[in-house]
Parts: sequence; structure tokens; C-alpha cells
Amino acid sequence: MRAELDTAVVEHARAVAAAAQEEFFALESERAVVVSAVAGAGKSRLVVDTVVECRRRRVRVAVCAPTNEQVFGLVRAIAESDPTRTVAYLPARSIEVPGSVALENVKIVTESHEADETDVVVGTARKLADAHHPRSSQARALGARDALIMDESFQVDSTQYFAVADLAPRHLLVGDCGQIHPFSTVAEGLQWRGLATDPLETAVGVLLAHHPRTRVYRFPLTRRCDARAVPVMRHFYPASHRFDAAVPEGVRQMKLGRASSVSSRNAALDAVLDTAARCGWALAELPGACTRSADPEIACTIVALLVRVGERGCTLACERHPEGAALEMRRVAIAVAHTDQKLLLRALCDAAGLSDVTVNTANQLQGLEFDLTLAWHPLAGLARPDEFHLEAGRLCVMCTRHRHACIVVGRHSDRELLEGVAPAIPVYPGAYQSDAPQGWDVHRAVMAALEPFTVDVDGVGG
Repeated sequence: MRAELDTAVVEHARAVAAAAQEEFFALESERAVVVSAVAGAGKSRLVVDTVVECRRRRVRVAVCAPTNEQVFGLVRAIAESDPTRTVAYLPARSIEVPGSVALENVKIVTESHEADETDVVVGTARKLADAHHPRSSQARALGARDALIMDESFQVDSTQYFAVADLAPRHLLVGDCGQIHPFSTVAEGLQWRGLATDPLETAVGVLLAHHPRTRVYRFPLTRRCDARAVPVMRHFYPASHRFDAAVPEGVRQMKLGRASSVSSRNAALDAVLDTAARCGWALAELPGACTRSADPEIACTIVALLVRVGERGCTLACERHPEGAALEMRRVAIAVAHTDQKLLLRALCDAAGLSDVTVNTANQLQGLEFDLTLAWHPLAGLARPDEFHLEAGRLCVMCTRHRHACIVVGRHSDRELLEGVAPAIPVYPGAYQSDAPQGWDVHRAVMAALEPFTVDVDGVGG
């Protein structure tokens, strides 16, 4: 087994993190620094390290993220970074705080002003904004801070950013430009697109539009995915964002038990699993067809693959467990695009004894990490591609949750959808343009990159 980490890549990342932090602390009033990172780069680690440094420098800081789940993780990580220091957590009144957050040094605040006593306050961007600008004249507001740190800032929309921006004069925005950006379910009336106050712009997008001289640091590594994943991952990010894997090829090994059955059905499943174990990727292709969203054949194939993993047994070796450890189903996830797919798979997994497997949409899986993931390809079974299913961020999330292997399941006709001329997708003059590639090009590039790992699974499922 090779060296566990590529020290040159890791040291380069540390230097970038240090430079970003130093510029953040040197900022004058009403300025910001952006740190753009790829999936699994250690964004939350950077946030926690910066909070620790804020405390050392006696900088009172507010930390936020877009979702409650992301905030839960931040609260716990910040609290564990120094068990002797109190962290104020400001949840919405309707939120049931999980036990993992209820640590001894976490102060769960119900009245906003009570957080003023602590040097670190954490909450969702919406909650901190509401606390700083209470609707009731009787309520006492959350006091201003010296600095604001926003995690997952490419998933925070501009309205949330505008609302919380005046909480502090200096900002650090950390995020992944390749993941799913803010969106709206409103089908018509998008007259605001391209305006300076466009509510669907990202926090980073609106910041750079109004302050184009803001410094952007690009994190040059991924810690989650190993070197085998990087050639596919690069298609989700601009060419200017150069990065490598902290974990070299050969360190992580997925070992499956001997295949005991010679049936054609199991042979096809084994071929997919063996490819994923050897290469870190597999594209399982069913015959081409136009189907409904919750395609039962794809769902059954995904479940059959996981059942086969259980039958063969799977051991994972890596930098964390060089001696090897059995794959646990709680460390397996299935990523889908639609809720009806999620509900169908949840029922099938439960019936197959796979209740520990996580099944969720890409939107809900952002920021999470697993050992093995299976992705229901967004284009599978479509009659024609559209803006939603061509969203590059959705495919990025699906293909970047894994540490060891990712199995994409789709249909041969998905390739045909990507031939010819790209579909008409609305363009809004004046809208901030992300440096992420367009969805059509990303899907074509990823499909080509997965070509060497494609396995025909005709006849499986149903």
C-alpha cells in the first residue's frame, strides 16, 4: 500500500487555507474573502479552524449555513474543537435539537440576546437574520459581531445573505461552486433574474457582482474522494480551479467476497460491483427506454446490487483503517433526483432488510459523506432533457459523496439524449455567471469519462 496521503497536495492546501485566513483577519470594514472548494475538500474543517483562530484573536464571530442539518454539524464540530468554551446555538423554535448537538458546552438559546454573552453564535442564515432583525418591537435583537463566517455559501441565496450581512462588517464565505445552487419552483414571473437584487443568485455571486475585487481562494484538494475519482470530478469545476486528491490511488481498497453464484442475473450484478471495487466507478446501463420517473426496473436493480454486496461481503481498507473493516450499510447512500424515486427505493430497501441504507435526493445529501454510493442517473428514462435534469450541481452531488466507490445506474438511451443540439435553456442577461461549466457540457463530459467503467445489466431488476 502506498503512502496514506500525498503530502505535497496537503501542504499546498494548508498554505492556501492559511493565506485565506490571514487575509480575512486583515480585512478592513465591509470587506469579504471567498474560499471556493471542491467536494470533500474540508470546508467545514476550515470553518472550525477559523473559529478557533477568531477566539484566539478575541474576534466575536457568527457562523451560519443554509440548512439545519449543516448547522447541527457545525455546532458539534465547533463545540468539540474546545470543550472548555461555550458555543451559543440559535435554533428555530420549531426545530427539535438532536442529541448529537446537546453537548455540555453548547448553549441552546431561545431568546436571541442571550447569545450576546458568548463569543461564538451559530445558526442558519435565516435564523441569525431574524434574530438580528426581530419582527416584534418587543423582542431584543441579537447584537452585532466582529465577523461572519458563512459555510456552504454557494447554496445560500442572495436574499438570505442580504438579510444577515449587516450582522458583522467582515465576512468569510466558504463553499462548493459545483453543487446545487439556489432554485425556485415558480414556473413563471422570473422578471427579477439578472437584477442587482436577484433572489436566486448565490451569496458568493451577489458578493462578487457588487464587489468584484473580492479575493477568491481556491482550495486545491479533495480529501473525501481518492485519486481515481478526480478525473471525473474535474468536469464539475472550472478549469481554473486546479485540485488533486489528498489520498493517492491504491490506499483505499474495496474487497468483495468470492462470487458464489453463476446465474446470469448475479453475473451482471457482480460485473458492476467488481468494476466499482477495482476502479472506484461503475456505470450500470439498462436497455434504453422512456419510462416514468419512479422506474421500477432501475429501482430494483439498485436494491439488487446492494443485496448482492451483502451476499458477497465487503471489506474496506483505507488511511483510516489500513487493516480493513467491514462495510456497514449505514455508510451506504442512494442518491436520486425526485421524491417519488426516494419513496420507492425506501420501501424496496426496507423490504430487503436494508433499512440502514440512506436514501435521499441530491439536495438533501449535499455535504454528507459515505463509503459507497449508488446514483440514479438524473437523465434515466427521460423522453427529452430539460433544465432541471441537466443541472450540473445535482449530478456533482450524486457523484461526489463517496470515499471508495460510486455506482451510477441509468439506461443506454441516456447517451442518446446528449447527442445533437443542446435543448433551449433560458438565459437571463445581467445574471451573475458561475464559473462552473454548463449542465449540458458537464453531462456529456461525465458520460464520456464513465465510458470505460460501463457494464450492461440487461435483464436485471423488474
